[in-house]
Amino acid sequence: MSRETGLRIPQVYRFVLSNARVPTELVAEPPPGASRDAEGALLLDLLVDDGRIAALFPAGTAPETARRVDLEGRHLWPAFIDMHTHLDCGHAIPRVRPDGTIHGGFSLTAEDWPRWTDEDLDLRMEFGVRCAHAHGVSALRSHVDSETLAYSQRHWRALDRLRAKWAGKVDLQGVTICAMEAWIGPEARALADLAADMGGILGGVTDTLDRGENGTYDALGQALDRLFALAGERELDVDLHVDQTEDLSAFTIPEIAKARLRSGFRGRVVLGHCVNLSLMPPEVIDRTLVLAREADLAFVSMPTPMMYLMDRKPGRTPRWRGVTAAKEIRAAGLPLAIGGDNCRDAWFAYGDHDMLDTLKQAIRVFQADEPLTGSLAMASRVPADLIGRPDLGRIGANLPANLVIFQARSLNVILARDQADRIVLKNGRQVTDPLPQHHELEAALGLLDTAS
Repeated sequence: MSRETGLRIPQVYRFVLSNARVPTELVAEPPPGASRDAEGALLLDLLVDDGRIAALFPAGTAPETARRVDLEGRHLWPAFIDMHTHLDCGHAIPRVRPDGTIHGGFSLTAEDWPRWTDEDLDLRMEFGVRCAHAHGVSALRSHVDSETLAYSQRHWRALDRLRAKWAGKVDLQGVTICAMEAWIGPEARALADLAADMGGILGGVTDTLDRGENGTYDALGQALDRLFALAGERELDVDLHVDQTEDLSAFTIPEIAKARLRSGFRGRVVLGHCVNLSLMPPEVIDRTLVLAREADLAFVSMPTPMMYLMDRKPGRTPRWRGVTAAKEIRAAGLPLAIGGDNCRDAWFAYGDHDMLDTLKQAIRVFQADEPLTGSLAMASRVPADLIGRPDLGRIGANLPANLVIFQARSLNVILARDQADRIVLKNGRQVTDPLPQHHELEAALGLLDTAS
């Protein structure tokens, strides 16, 4: 990262990280006898061997069989997971100028599509992965624009090239994003086959279908039934964009739950956004989450872009935080992860693929502190499970040594300061790649005079 820390991780296969503080919820199996600090963090030694965590010990008790690096009480976390992002849309600024609205994002993205050549996609998507890598992200799930088969093939190929190039450093997974009408259209089967062939999963946007004349979501039900059937045939998970609106009549979580139950679909089902859930009366929220639990649904919230986009009215300060009913979801025993979502594109003008920043925003806007219990896992352990990677997002024996070391000795300091001096390890090796420079990307895209 950008600041000198004075701490160096030896470039050897076997070493001990001693006297680390690790939040208990981020440890797979705490070793017997480990003590905790006043915030509940475990005090541990980690033995790293050939890129993996060989064993955990109470602080100061690791055997003297390897070179030691004394962390002196610094916090040590597993690398982050970003399970909801849009690499193919990202880093289109300054040629795209967002107006801060959902509809503006759609129209401005459509205007930019003709520029999305293979080279353009490769440059912008890799810039995003380079940012995530330097910030300590070990896996990304990116929603791949899939409105038509021909259009989506280019985007899936770009993701596939990127996945091969970054294998072993940042694991990449794709998911289709398209209007739900696509799943009852003529290209549905071919689109599902494409996602399966590319190692991806299936998704869509549920709030593109209006209610019928009788007030029911008949078309949405048909599309969901078809989507679950196609996903089930290919043994793929499902990840949907849901209810990105303050319109309380456009409420599709119950429809998704019912469709999943009647389909008998066995894969994971993740619902992203779900922002108008927080505007519903308490009894509707409770009833909806009971149904969601019966249908075994999981949720992912994107706090930063949603705060930026939702409840935007000309000349008026927003009255609503723009995020889902996070506390109620967690209290109902349902998984809740967070994601970075859009980054410097037509929907959201900012961002840097830094999941620590996203986690801080989530904790503050959800008021998910006092206590913090369970909140830290929203950016690591929970999304790792939801993307089918239980080997990531936690610290434990026989797991990859994908780690982030902070200068901070307390959770409060981690959440109070930007932690730009963090140290990232991937497979036990310190990441020395710097954050990529925006002006270099702009020059490569032909948006900057390199002589100026």
